[in-house]
Amino acid sequence: MTTTSLNTADWPATYPRDYVVVDVETTGLTARDRVISVAAVLLDAHGAVAGRWSSLVDPRRDPGPVHVHGLTAGDLAGQPLFEEIADEFADLLTGRVVVAHNASFDWKMLDAEYRRLGRTVPAEERLCTVTLAKRLELPLPNWRLASLATHYGIRQLKAHDAEDDARVLSEAFRFALHEAARGDLPLPLTRALVAARESLRRVIQDNYPGLNGGAP
Repeated sequence: MTTTSLNTADWPATYPRDYVVVDVETTGLTARDRVISVAAVLLDAHGAVAGRWSSLVDPRRDPGPVHVHGLTAGDLAGQPLFEEIADEFADLLTGRVVVAHNASFDWKMLDAEYRRLGRTVPAEERLCTVTLAKRLELPLPNWRLASLATHYGIRQLKAHDAEDDARVLSEAFRFALHEAARGDLPLPLTRALVAARESLRRVIQDNYPGLNGGAP
């Protein structure tokens, strides 16, 4: 299924001006794990591609579920450390809304990487495309990226590859963004302060699973 684009003259004035679609592959699912691949697609206010960037990352540890992401220790050996790409990646995030599928996970992993460097994710807002798909009431069998891609007629070339996943999501997000704009729906934006509190709560849960509650 595809949809027609909205005339930009009718675009909601409250929508953000710039987005960066992000996908990460990691050694595992907790904040103790490490990013091993990251990709970003820069989009303008209406979802048109303004740039692309990606990098492998040497985690200096076991790469984790190779059967999922396909990256071996040999693939990652000698690649940049996260600290070596942190500034370049930060430039892409700054001033843009971070868009990701199940965004709380990608944000958590990036937040953990930047916190190891004594920094925070340099973005003010994020947007989860799972939440956006639900708000649009898309008739999907589940909320996986593959289902979103099928709905919009987008071909996945390599699932769980950061670069291809970011490409697929950027194309799907453009369709969804125009659908939301056509209905003048508020976008499900999460402010950085809320995201930071959530990340802290997840870090505590990941590292101290016996504790109840977490960050306030």
